[in-house]
Amino acid sequence: METEEILRRMEEMIGEKPLPQLLMSKVVPEWIPRQMDERQFVMKLENIPEKYKHLIMIAVAAAVGSKMCTEVFTKIAKRRGVSDREICEAILVARFALSSTIFATVTPALEWLIEGDGE
Repeated sequence: METEEILRRMEEMIGEKPLPQLLMSKVVPEWIPRQMDERQFVMKLENIPEKYKHLIMIAVAAAVGSKMCTEVFTKIAKRRGVSDREICEAILVARFALSSTIFATVTPALEWLIEGDGE
């Protein structure tokens, strides 16, 4: 499939032009088919239902702070039948998971505080 056709399909899927892919296609056009192949590969894997894959993508994008990807994944999920409530629950799960990681991050500092600094 040609790059232009892939970009057209992406636009159809999202409901708007895929700006990062459009820009990248100007510099490294051979990456566009690879991106689509990777998406299709992941979406065709059978153990996780498609709806959950969309919710995972939204949650991860939100957790890493990508506004653009969160919005794009949300639009795609809505077009694929994922409800507003399901999307919001995925975001809340991501928020909880991300905020919970702070304990693992600060464990060495807490140990140091409790055990003392050797003085």
